Amino acid sequence: MQIVAVQLDIVWENRDANHQRVNSLLDDMALNAAEDRLIVLPEMFDVGFSMNVAATAQTPARESEAFARALARRHQSTVLAGVVGPCSGQQASNEAVAFDPHGDELVRYRKLQPFTPAGEDQHYGHGDSHRQFKLGGFAVTPFICYDLRFPEHFRRAAGDGSNLFIVIACWPARRSEHWARLLQARAIENQSFVLGVNRCGSDPALQYDGRSMLIDPLGTILFEADAREQVLTASIDVTTVDEWRTQFPALRDMGPI
Repeated sequence: MQIVAVQLDIVWENRDANHQRVNSLLDDMALNAAEDRLIVLPEMFDVGFSMNVAATAQTPARESEAFARALARRHQSTVLAGVVGPCSGQQASNEAVAFDPHGDELVRYRKLQPFTPAGEDQHYGHGDSHRQFKLGGFAVTPFICYDLRFPEHFRRAAGDGSNLFIVIACWPARRSEHWARLLQARAIENQSFVLGVNRCGSDPALQYDGRSMLIDPLGTILFEADAREQVLTASIDVTTVDEWRTQFPALRDMGPI
């Protein structure tokens, strides 16, 4: 399966500008036909990590999702994007949604762990469980940013057969080493591929240094971005997971969670 990670310098609360930038970045890649391709966009990719739900929440027309669907059809790829759901009462939802090359929805995941230090829990509701979809022989489970600090969620998903974890984020530069080491830890302890797709640039409060990365089940970093806006690609094979889990069957000793 081909991985395409889009590390975006998100324009604050400006959907149109971010949609144009994503299109430009992927057009520059001139992607060839691929049977199984996964394009991944960061958390809240078209608005930024804003607590202003009046600006971030989609209307009932779901503009962010319409863009992701069109992107999937245009590039004949599966697209996983971080979006904000429409408001329900006073709260919206921080979600990861995937669409197949026909534009059909594959998965919808709501962030389990809103970032309470920033008050996210006051503006965005939380989910109730991980979600999984199948692609290219992989059982893929998306998580969002702060979820990365809670290994029990990944462990439960591994127990359900997940072998590729996607973590989309707006993870700030001041905690950059936490991002890198926790991604590696999740890969090693769950004997899985882990893809972390972060934003870069800045918003009114924080700086972001990107460092989007792909890690194999042994903890080897297959690619790592610098702080610039960019698109990174790599090919992965599920046999890498299967062979390592057979050679070193640590997951068989996993206890209940």
